[in-house]
Amino acid sequence: MVSAYLTEWARWRRLLRHNGERRLLVLSGSETWAMAQADALVDDNGGGHCLWLGQAPADRESCPQGKFQGALGREYSSLVFNAHSGLHPDAFGASAGALEAGGVMLLLCPPLASWPTYTDPDLSRYVALPEQAAGLYSHFLHRFSTLLQQDTSVLIWQQHAHFPSLPALSRVFWQREPDRRGCLNHQQRQALAMMLQAARRRRPLVLTADRGRGKSSLLGLAANRLLNAGYRVLLTAPSPGAAAQVLAHCDGPLDFMAPDALLAHPPQADILLIDEAAAIPVPMLLTLARRYCCLFASTEHGYEGTGLGFQLKFQPALTELAPDWQKVHLDIPARWSTQDPLEPLVFRLLALGADPATPPPPGELSLRRVNRQQLLEDDELLQRLFGLLTLAHYQTRPGDLRHLLDAPELSLVVAFRAETPVAAALLTREGALPPSLSQAIWRGQRRPRGHLLPQSLAFHGGISEACRFRYQRVMRIVVHPQCQHQGIGSRLLGWLQQQLQHDECDFLGASFGASPELLDFWQDNGFGAVRIGLSRDGVSGLHAAMMLWPCSIAARQALPLWQGQFSANLAFYRRGLLRERPDDGGHRLKLLPPAASATRDRDIAHDFAFGHRDLLCDRPALVRFTLSNVPLTPLSRRQQELLQALLTPGAMPAEVAQQQGLSGHKAATQQCRLLLRHFFPVPSET
Repeated sequence: MVSAYLTEWARWRRLLRHNGERRLLVLSGSETWAMAQADALVDDNGGGHCLWLGQAPADRESCPQGKFQGALGREYSSLVFNAHSGLHPDAFGASAGALEAGGVMLLLCPPLASWPTYTDPDLSRYVALPEQAAGLYSHFLHRFSTLLQQDTSVLIWQQHAHFPSLPALSRVFWQREPDRRGCLNHQQRQALAMMLQAARRRRPLVLTADRGRGKSSLLGLAANRLLNAGYRVLLTAPSPGAAAQVLAHCDGPLDFMAPDALLAHPPQADILLIDEAAAIPVPMLLTLARRYCCLFASTEHGYEGTGLGFQLKFQPALTELAPDWQKVHLDIPARWSTQDPLEPLVFRLLALGADPATPPPPGELSLRRVNRQQLLEDDELLQRLFGLLTLAHYQTRPGDLRHLLDAPELSLVVAFRAETPVAAALLTREGALPPSLSQAIWRGQRRPRGHLLPQSLAFHGGISEACRFRYQRVMRIVVHPQCQHQGIGSRLLGWLQQQLQHDECDFLGASFGASPELLDFWQDNGFGAVRIGLSRDGVSGLHAAMMLWPCSIAARQALPLWQGQFSANLAFYRRGLLRERPDDGGHRLKLLPPAASATRDRDIAHDFAFGHRDLLCDRPALVRFTLSNVPLTPLSRRQQELLQALLTPGAMPAEVAQQQGLSGHKAATQQCRLLLRHFFPVPSET
């Protein structure tokens, strides 16, 4: 029984709080047993708050792991993470950061030896259909449990075993006490002074830190001082949530604007604060730096970290723009002791500190596939490759590590130079879906997880047969910045193109932000455009482009037809919805002549009318169809006017609804479906 240890446990926890350290206790066994022990252990938490993630006893409040962000923004003295409900890596990493100094994290999990074979509910996020998760061996959990057992700071209590001995702790007193400026240590005081000086001199400054160093709070303190001095200060970040800590530490009227809104409608300001700058594309950051005096802040490692990516990609470009920019780095923890063992442990478990290796001098390249077993057997290789892959994306999360290790459809191709990885392509297998599911996707009735290319081409692109083809989608392709402009990325794609012609694959494809540089790269490697997204990404400000390269005879026959339809639709979109800016890459698209199919247009119109297809995506086909066909049952003048308004290029359904006296977007779309049904026989009831 745990009761015999409660007195010693309470004493040990008081000493933890005195030291400012945090610890992890693993309760390995049945869920019923683990919950009962955890319930007793967190009863004495020194009067602090407890966060319970996942299934909890009936009398305790809990938060589903998938909604963990709603529980952040405050600190907890105890944290219970029930991994029987699934090990959501993002939730684990973020919640550990919410544990206060002196706190304890309790991890409830199945027996460690069998944990990798446990049907983890979180595995369903890495497969298209939930039933595909059954029977999967989790390489992520294998690595996770191995690292837990290797770490001497981790307490492990296994069911049917004695409560673990509590380790001796030093008696070094730690406390968090802000000075009159709000700073918690000398490093923060120095950084704040440098930030204020840079703002007064109108010089860019870059503030970097790992998690828990007080970076965002410092931005808030700087904003407060600048506002009080009469400066006009703006704040931007990848999302409002990312800016919450800055706003919480600023008493003044600090306005937040999203990056794309700042570019579209730039207001007057003396200083622009940019938090989590590494999660904003470099071209956007440079545009903002030309317009404003910017103070950039970025997490280098940690839950929202980007490793060396920000340093390697943005800082050289900033030097060209403003050679006198300054950098300040925070490495002293602000929220817990420097002796805290939990944060380094979380970093190892989730590869939060993963960075790519420094490339060797130019030499022979070796290209080959790397499988999961190789990554498990060589953790240094895993760290190097994961660090390399983070350079390819602005929004890497701990869940991406689990995706890499556990998603059954993923594969990895790596370019090595002297056995050092210098480039990589992460691919996922898509398509070859059953006819019934393909039809449901086409009609807008189903949207299974994954299968981005076939689903989007079918539902948004109007290509009914897209789901039956087999695809390998390049999710990420990256070349180390020090090895770029040497043709390595093209060599990697060329190797894939050669290999996939001999595999069971129809298309090699990609979906990416359509910058001029990326459009040129993919088109120069033989890929053809088949779709452009109608809306812009809120962070990058770019439209998404989809491109394909045919691997099979069937694909080589189908692709020109799809490209012809795309060209016809694009010409229509450019008359309204797709408003391209001069810096967009759309004008660089290599298009085939427009060639819409009357049969395909009719199929789209029919399944829009009787299914759940999208009005904005289908509008080009609907216009072509209604211009070439006569309603089987006549439309009144009012109905004709409404249909014409709904099919006008650039018209938004909500605006049409307001003009026509309808309740909103859904009502306008439903009216369009009803009007299109006049062109078809009434379906039989059988």
